[in-house]
Amino acid sequence: MSPEEEFGSCLENAESWMRMIQERLEATDNVQGPKAALENRLRETEVILAEEPEGHLRLDRVLLKAESLLRDKNDDEKHEIHAAVKHIKTLWEDTQINMVHCHSRIEWILLHWSEYLKAREDYFLWLMTMKQRLEPDLELQLGLKEKKLQLSHHTILLSNILNQAALLERLIQESGSLFAKTEDETVNEAAQQILKADHEALEIKAKEKVKILEAIVQEHQEYADMQEEFQNWLHCMKEKINKCNTCTDKKNPMERSFRELKELSDEVSRKKGELDNLQVQATTVILSTSPLGAEHITKDLETLRANWNNLKLSCQQDQVPLEIGFHSVLESKSRAEQLEREVAELADWLQSLDLQPPDDDTMETAWCKCLLTRSSILAEEPRMEELQLKLKEFCRSSQNEEELSNKVLSVIREYKRVKGQIVKRCSQLGARLRCDFQEFLREFQQWRNSTINLLHLPLDTEDGALTRTYLQNIEDHLGHSNQLKIRLDRFQGLEGMLGSVYSEEQTAMFVSELREAVQQRIFLTDGLLQRRRELQTLPDLNFSSIFSEGNWMNGGDPSACKLLLKKFEEWLKTEDRKLMSILAAKHPRSSRERKNRKQGLKVLQSRVPQGQKIFEELFSAEFPGANEEEKQLEDLRYRWMLYKSKLKEAQELSQTSGGICHYLSRACCAALPLQLLLLLLLLLTFLLPLIEEQDSCSVVNNFARSFYLTLRYQGPPPT
Repeated sequence: MSPEEEFGSCLENAESWMRMIQERLEATDNVQGPKAALENRLRETEVILAEEPEGHLRLDRVLLKAESLLRDKNDDEKHEIHAAVKHIKTLWEDTQINMVHCHSRIEWILLHWSEYLKAREDYFLWLMTMKQRLEPDLELQLGLKEKKLQLSHHTILLSNILNQAALLERLIQESGSLFAKTEDETVNEAAQQILKADHEALEIKAKEKVKILEAIVQEHQEYADMQEEFQNWLHCMKEKINKCNTCTDKKNPMERSFRELKELSDEVSRKKGELDNLQVQATTVILSTSPLGAEHITKDLETLRANWNNLKLSCQQDQVPLEIGFHSVLESKSRAEQLEREVAELADWLQSLDLQPPDDDTMETAWCKCLLTRSSILAEEPRMEELQLKLKEFCRSSQNEEELSNKVLSVIREYKRVKGQIVKRCSQLGARLRCDFQEFLREFQQWRNSTINLLHLPLDTEDGALTRTYLQNIEDHLGHSNQLKIRLDRFQGLEGMLGSVYSEEQTAMFVSELREAVQQRIFLTDGLLQRRRELQTLPDLNFSSIFSEGNWMNGGDPSACKLLLKKFEEWLKTEDRKLMSILAAKHPRSSRERKNRKQGLKVLQSRVPQGQKIFEELFSAEFPGANEEEKQLEDLRYRWMLYKSKLKEAQELSQTSGGICHYLSRACCAALPLQLLLLLLLLLTFLLPLIEEQDSCSVVNNFARSFYLTLRYQGPPPT
């Protein structure tokens, strides 16, 4: 065989062997599958690695053959030989690398798997141990100390379980990493969830036991605190009761001892609820305590209840004698306080009485206030007698109450002083009322006589000046009538109170004279109104004549113009006086007065257009001696405009206030009789005790036969 053939044969044998090794590596280089399969693959890689010297030997043979062949070859042939040697070297290097890589990869995965299995085995061992510790039911303990130790033990177990959560997390991560590389079912996600579920179940069980033990310990601790608190309270109450029985208060020893003992007794009674709650709490604690511990709890609770019953009985026995003496003192003190309150109320009430009304009050208002005050003072007479009886009784049963006695006597003296002062003032005001009424009757009689004389005067239709004077006198009498009506209304408001100071005969005489004056004023006022309407028709006729002259003045006669100017000026004065007379009664009260006011304004307004026409004709006329007439016209123009303005304002005011005034007037008229009746009943109620008051009756009788002046008229009607 030639050297070339030997080189080619060695080269072919080496390359085929290397290809065979790589095929075996490709078949072995796989980390997926169970652990046993990986172990078989690892052994296969170890066999392949053991054949590495064979590969070196085959490569060396190729290199030796190539070296001997290169000596006799040309450059082109050498190049081919070098290329073949380089190719086989590269192939061998790749084969070596694959052999080492495949073996290392499988070996590392198996090492990782072994460490994971060891860690999982340790975890399972710990898990079984913890399950064995947590499996038994909780044992009942003797007392609070043992329960706390039991809680501490289970708290440590729970802490250990919580600390193992980190190890479990690492195991799950390693399991996931192995599954990602090997895809073995023993380390898949389901196996991981089983690990996690077992740990969570163990943790839940440990937490439940710790929670139960915490509730048991807390419940027993609360019961122990309540028991200790109740025991301390019993000890403190015994000391307080002993101290109360040896009270050294010099001022009110019995009162203080009784009050303190009563408060202590009430506090002891209130504690029964707390003791019952302690009994309920003990029943619950016994359920979680061993039989021997439950027996200790029951005995301690019975001891507490016995001590509480003894304390309660002691309070009740010590309280009986003190209560008897204290109630006697308390009753006496209560009577003294009640008497002192009544004295203080009477003193305040006497000081609040308005004995001197303000000077700006009318005489009627002052008299009404005085009568009300007098009635209220006389109504307190029985109370003052009762107060004197209470003082006598109190002085017999109590000593050292000089201050209270002085207060009672002082208020009785003050009452008598105020009573005398108000009775005296009522007498003075009654006398003033009598004088005012007599003065009013004289004034009314003068107005009545003057009005009758005025109504008997004949009507003079020819003398315009006399007519205007007559009309002005009627307006004056009507204004005086309104003033008299106001005073009559004021006296009528006093009718219901006259019976409290005057006899029935005097009161009936007063009312009779007052009503007669009211009727005569209405009768004479109607006559004045009728006469005023008759007189107003006369100026109306004069106005018509003036208007006729104005039509006649169209001829332009200067003397006629001057005459018309003079008559128009007189007519304007007359109209202005009528308007001022209507406006003088600013607030008409009755519907009749309001109707007359509107009618008068309507009549005056009806003549304004004709007067305006005459004024315009006068203003357009030509007068000789223009300076004097022009000044007179300017003055007349100003007065004419002022008159129309006042008339317009009066009409607007009458229209806006008429409805409201009419409604208010009707409401007041409807309510006044009821108010007077209620006031009369109230005064009669207050003045019932005065029936037997001889001094007051004698004072009232000083006004006997004081209202004898009457209004009488004999003759034909004044119209």
